[in-house]
Amino acid sequence: MMQGVMISVWEIHKIAAPTLMMKSEITMTIDIEILSAPNISIPNEVFNINRPQRGAAEAISVASFMVAESSSSSLVLVLDYIFSLIEKNLLGYDVWFFVGNSAWQPDTRVIRYRKLWGALSFRGNEVVGGSELQEGMVEADGQLKFFGAVRLSRNSVEFLAKILEVERCSYIAALPSGFDVKSILDVGWSGNVSDDLDLHYLISEKKGLLFRRLGEFDEGEQGLLSTGPSEVMGGLLN
Repeated sequence: MMQGVMISVWEIHKIAAPTLMMKSEITMTIDIEILSAPNISIPNEVFNINRPQRGAAEAISVASFMVAESSSSSLVLVLDYIFSLIEKNLLGYDVWFFVGNSAWQPDTRVIRYRKLWGALSFRGNEVVGGSELQEGMVEADGQLKFFGAVRLSRNSVEFLAKILEVERCSYIAALPSGFDVKSILDVGWSGNVSDDLDLHYLISEKKGLLFRRLGEFDEGEQGLLSTGPSEVMGGLLN
């Protein structure tokens, strides 16, 4: 059955939207608080980084989509809402999931055989509804790290929420269709916004948006943080 979800977006508007396929027909009400700031490098109420802005690089806008709930179902609803905004307001964009190893892996036959997507599947964290799987490997001092990307559909949302809960070295990106995803795999990332600032600038320069999960289950709230150029961020929130 289809679940009806009423989403109240503070400081923007209220909408009623049907979302996810569930076993029973349930109507839920959820408040999503959206805050935004024009420059992540300047102290703001959304998110602050501990690294200065790069040279003459264009400022990166930042926005947060938060709910005062810690259940996994609330994260699913936030993800589905963001998907709906991208589909409606960012025509010609694809949604990608980027995930990688946060720690170096030993260079063994099993590690090389499973790589990234095989290891995730082995742990029960498979992205269902995705396509165009890509993968890259980095070697250093006899150890390995794998980074991968998969293009998402809206049907991936529930499975994506599950993976975001356990895979900290991960991002979601809204990218112009035809974007060279391999260029992101070559950069790599840690999952920490301040440490990955070069990745955020790269995505912003290519007119994309990057999303990262915020909040833990014991913190009472969770959601997603987004960074990108002001014109694209403004288009998303329009």
